[in-house]
Amino acid sequence: MKQKILQDAKKQVEQYRGSPAWLQDAVPFDHAWSLPKEHHRVVSEILKVCGVPDRIENKINLEILCANLIKQSRKPIKVSLNVNDWKGSQYQRAGPNTIRLINRMNEEGLIGFKKGFKMTDQARITRIWATEKLLSYFKEIPKTVIYNPVNLVELRDETGNLKEYNDTAKTHRIKTILKAANNVNESADLRYRHHKLHAFLIAIFNRKFTLYGRLHTRGYRHYQSFSGEERQEFTINGDRTTELDFSGLHPHLLYAKEGIQFFGDPYSIVNENPIARPFLKIILLALLNAKDETAAERAGNYWLYKNHWERDQLKKIGITSARPIIQAFKEKHQPITHHFCTGKETGLKIMNLDATIALDIVKHFTSQKIPILAIHDSFIVQEQYGDELRKTMAQIYRKHTGFRIPITVEF
Repeated sequence: MKQKILQDAKKQVEQYRGSPAWLQDAVPFDHAWSLPKEHHRVVSEILKVCGVPDRIENKINLEILCANLIKQSRKPIKVSLNVNDWKGSQYQRAGPNTIRLINRMNEEGLIGFKKGFKMTDQARITRIWATEKLLSYFKEIPKTVIYNPVNLVELRDETGNLKEYNDTAKTHRIKTILKAANNVNESADLRYRHHKLHAFLIAIFNRKFTLYGRLHTRGYRHYQSFSGEERQEFTINGDRTTELDFSGLHPHLLYAKEGIQFFGDPYSIVNENPIARPFLKIILLALLNAKDETAAERAGNYWLYKNHWERDQLKKIGITSARPIIQAFKEKHQPITHHFCTGKETGLKIMNLDATIALDIVKHFTSQKIPILAIHDSFIVQEQYGDELRKTMAQIYRKHTGFRIPITVEF
């Protein structure tokens, strides 16, 4: 009976694989993935099977292609077979010869292949996926492949697609700082329990270089993917760590923009009960990013709907909806209310400033070869550098704003 259940489950998986729904759930080809050095020999073997010359260009292209197929072994990958889509982009590492490799791998049964599948409301684009024949070459491959960013500064358009740009003094400086930071962090032994962590930072901008710009990590077990509770177990080179956070950063930055030193907690200003603070933070940040009060109210009420336990606790202290909180914030934060509900651009500009502050903090430590993990408005270092981190955060915030801000210890 158990064997039959397993056989039926396997059959269902096989039937789903290759179906329109499965093909629709494809992921983009990512030029940042590559293989560990110990598998470069396998790349040469596959080139031989495919009848493709064992040259450097072909090795690089096949390595990136195989890394994508292995990483996404349960999903199809979207690839273009148009040679023009593989030429001369600052976000690409694999070249036009990748198309030839895709065709040869398909002919040799190393990949599955669906040419020109049409996505909903989008142009047709080919899907590929690893077959068991290809995966058999990588039986001992670790769970991860290597994430090696192609471009440390990404600019994205209104739809989230990568956008070409000309480097400036600003982008060159960001890349220089992040390259140094990535080298220091990747050279360190970063761990969550016994798991090795990765710390490749990139800066992502939205439409222009004055919007967003926050630092993000990617790859397998990248440290920003862990929860605050899990981060308490991070170690760096075997040492315990501490995380410090700018408290109420965005409201403080808006007050600084108005030339005002704000004191206290910008969220609890309308209700000092600790139970209320998470909800209050949701509401105030929604006001800074929403296009109007209706959208902000909707965001707050949706949070209440999704978080059942918190909703019940808030009800006990008389909070049942977002609207009264919105009105209270408008009264308490009058000096910055003209920044409320002006669309996402206000929030993106503030994030651009907090990203600049974060970049300077990262530079301070990594220039001394000290690992530091940036998580937007908080930072993790070894415990012995906790005092220096607090001092540095305060100094750099004051340098960029002329004001002070509370800094809290997360752990």
